Amino acid sequence: MKIVIPDERGPSWNDFYAGGHWSKRKGAKDRARQLVRAHLDPTVAPFDCIVDIFITVYFKNKPQDSDNICDKILIDGLRPWVIKDDDRRYVRWACTCSMVDKENPRIEIEVTPVE
Repeated sequence: MKIVIPDERGPSWNDFYAGGHWSKRKGAKDRARQLVRAHLDPTVAPFDCIVDIFITVYFKNKPQDSDNICDKILIDGLRPWVIKDDDRRYVRWACTCSMVDKENPRIEIEVTPVE
């Protein structure tokens, strides 16, 4: 399953934990969840198995380091519509990738069942 969120830069760990007030972090978390949920296919049932999650953020310019992409709040947005939970019983691994696409910046979240 692939979820595409167009025209989005993606959350940064630096911004998320830059000494901001807890309410600012909660706002970023809520926004990420809403973005993910807004781009889900409502007809797809949640996976009933362990999955791998691969998140690629395509930046228009000035890409973040891949380890600075805040995958946690994006993955939290998948619960319970795509995955039952994000603990080790349901997610084997999550990986982030940082790319540049000047014409089509976006976030792509791929969820793949583990065979």
